[in-house]
Amino acid sequence: MNFNWNSNTIRWYQEADAYSGFSRNIANFVAPRLEGYSTLCDIGCGLGLVDLELSKYINGITCIDINREAIEALKKSVEDRKITNIETRLMDCNAIDEVWDVIFISFFGGCNLQEFLHYCKKLIVVVNKKNHSELIPIKYRTFKKNTVDQVEQVLTEKGISYLLTEVSYEFGQPLISLEDAQNFVRAHSPQITAEDLSNFLSDRLTETGEKQYPFFIPRMKSMGIFEIEGKL
Repeated sequence: MNFNWNSNTIRWYQEADAYSGFSRNIANFVAPRLEGYSTLCDIGCGLGLVDLELSKYINGITCIDINREAIEALKKSVEDRKITNIETRLMDCNAIDEVWDVIFISFFGGCNLQEFLHYCKKLIVVVNKKNHSELIPIKYRTFKKNTVDQVEQVLTEKGISYLLTEVSYEFGQPLISLEDAQNFVRAHSPQITAEDLSNFLSDRLTETGEKQYPFFIPRMKSMGIFEIEGKL
């Protein structure tokens, strides 16, 4: 999926996260690994949903992203929840010029993750594994992110030690109607044909029997979580 943040994609993502508890599950994994640290920077934070959960476990969080819509949505979430220890910044990660105890990066598209080791004591990176189910037909997926194999290869080639844990959490998409489901798939695969859309929803869309979200596209999202010692 390619994230073009707008009112619809923000709503879908937030609803999926609330429905599945995906970010809470990641935060529950990461939280024990923050013990003894005071500051964290989330690079490419997007909507910052994991950071909202992690704010209970660390003194200060800096959230960085280049997308204004995502940052504005995060600001609203911070205000709505009355969270006081999250700072948002609309900026490119290449412009960072300070250090934090922990840098956290999840589902980031950049390849040179090791460059961030100079700005932290610990780097935590969440990376995609190959998933057996997706929210759109795989052939329409154009946004390429790092994979576990790619990150392992780079770290090994550079002689960088790491700890890798592989986990899987549900992160499917709840939908308020059949039209909502059609719009969701179209939004994330604009070139999809009517036939492919119909076939995909026939195969993957399930009925929940729930009033709020009568439809659901299930997805068990597999990932690897790397822990790497920084260079501070």
